[in-house]
Amino acid sequence: MGNIKEKIQALWRDQRSWKVRFPLAALCAFTCVFTFILFGPCEIYIQNMQDMTFSFHTLLPVLLLAGGTAFAALLTVLLLLRGRLFNYAVTLLFAVTLAGYLQGNLLNVNHGTLDGSSVAWSNYQWPMLKNLAVWLAILAAAFTLLYLSRKLWTRAVEFISLLLAAVQTVALVGLIFSANFSGLQDKYLSTAGMFDLSSNHNVVVFLLDRCDRSYLDSVLDQHPEWQEKLGGFVSYHDFTGSFSRTYASVAYLLTGVKDEDAFPFHIPQNDYLSRAWERSTLLPQIREAGYQVGLYSHIGDVVGNMDNLEGKIDNIGLEAVNINRKVMLKKMLELSAYRYLPEAVKPYFQLYTGDLDAVQSVGQKDLYQIDDPGFWERYQEQGLRKDADISGCFRFYHLQGAHFPFNMNELAQRVDTGWDPADRLAQVTGNMAMIFQYLDELQAQGLYDNTTVVITTDHAADYPDWPTPLSTLDGPRLLPLLVKPAHADLDQPLQISRKQICQDNLRASLAGWCGLDTRQYGRTIESVGEDEPMTRIFWMLLYDEALETRDAYMGTYEIHGDGNDFSNWELLEMTPLDSPGW
Repeated sequence: MGNIKEKIQALWRDQRSWKVRFPLAALCAFTCVFTFILFGPCEIYIQNMQDMTFSFHTLLPVLLLAGGTAFAALLTVLLLLRGRLFNYAVTLLFAVTLAGYLQGNLLNVNHGTLDGSSVAWSNYQWPMLKNLAVWLAILAAAFTLLYLSRKLWTRAVEFISLLLAAVQTVALVGLIFSANFSGLQDKYLSTAGMFDLSSNHNVVVFLLDRCDRSYLDSVLDQHPEWQEKLGGFVSYHDFTGSFSRTYASVAYLLTGVKDEDAFPFHIPQNDYLSRAWERSTLLPQIREAGYQVGLYSHIGDVVGNMDNLEGKIDNIGLEAVNINRKVMLKKMLELSAYRYLPEAVKPYFQLYTGDLDAVQSVGQKDLYQIDDPGFWERYQEQGLRKDADISGCFRFYHLQGAHFPFNMNELAQRVDTGWDPADRLAQVTGNMAMIFQYLDELQAQGLYDNTTVVITTDHAADYPDWPTPLSTLDGPRLLPLLVKPAHADLDQPLQISRKQICQDNLRASLAGWCGLDTRQYGRTIESVGEDEPMTRIFWMLLYDEALETRDAYMGTYEIHGDGNDFSNWELLEMTPLDSPGW
């Protein structure tokens, strides 16, 4: 019993006063807090400003307050400890900080962008084990050094902690001074006029994100009772997209800008969006033709700087945006944890960049966010409103569709957010259920005949589940496109067309449906012959087959003839991308 008591006392015995222990404890605590709570979130923010829904000057004070609080708490705990307990606590904190720094800068495996796509974590078991071994080795080395020489341990902890703090401080200062924060402002896409329609003429586009044609076909096959609701529609079964992700598919669909000076993945994302919207003519001309234009989409991936839309749409919100600082801090710390923590715990911190939308709100609750259950709840509260004084309305609804995460069931009701691909069809079924109810009300209010309805997507399935090699596509990527023109014969059952068309043709048809001269937009869907052979271009982000690297390439495909036949997809080139822009 006496030996146990003596050993416990030995753990606490320390000839160093708190003043001697203070510098080591303070330096170690500061480096830990600076790395995980200040530098990490700031760097993530600056490198991904296009996805952020709040300004840096709003984030920084919150991080400083949280960091200061965490530093004071850590330092207090360390100084309350003495002897070997103090040494063990400092060693553990130091080793975790060093391992986290190395993890965030050297050891991370590329799991893809945090765009809501599921990650097949079971395929990363071997990288997780190797990563865990590195963490254990760093911990073992730190404690071994303490055991061998406390003097050498003290110098190593002080020197490495100071070096990490200094390197990251210099990097942070450089990031802040080189960043362009000018695009952040109190403007937003509002829900104003979202369900207002003209008694004269309307063009309504429902864009279901990431909805591969096979997904929509499956839903419609499971609901034959919806066939009669598709009277007057044409379903195009050879419709190809432009890009393989939301950025830059939606912006390209609405602007048509892609050239050597403004190719989406050769310049920074915000630069492309600014150039694309600056050169765009579609929405401005639709508005000049007397249409009220409502774009209900995602700012970061589609718009960039809200000033890009000035004079082009009618639903720019100007009310001051409120920021939930508690949610903002939580989301940024989750992103930091995802970056710096070991592979084995990353699944618990996986975050969808769309979750950042929850940070924003406005007083009148009219901030548009891609939230399908929220969209439908608002519709059920308001319903459609027709206005005889509006000569025409153009409504572009960007919905979650088949994109992760899934938070809607078949009845368009909100459910707990999930990542299981099995829930995808339930969400798409909910989308179609609410679209058909929307169409029913169009008919009830006498608006259906004067309305052109488009149901489509921005891009098809991004890529197969890992670890399928992706040096080339494994099959065609086809998009759904269902169109009910104004004044269509509703007694005519759903027609299937195999016209070889793409988003360029859809853009031209959107212009034509709004009464514009289509010559500057190229060939419309209607102008393409049913059996006419066409050549189309498609760009897809591809990856090296080595799972650990997943180096990004831009694959340029030329589609000759029938897009359903993958042998007609010719890979022209694979362009390496240092910064894929997503």
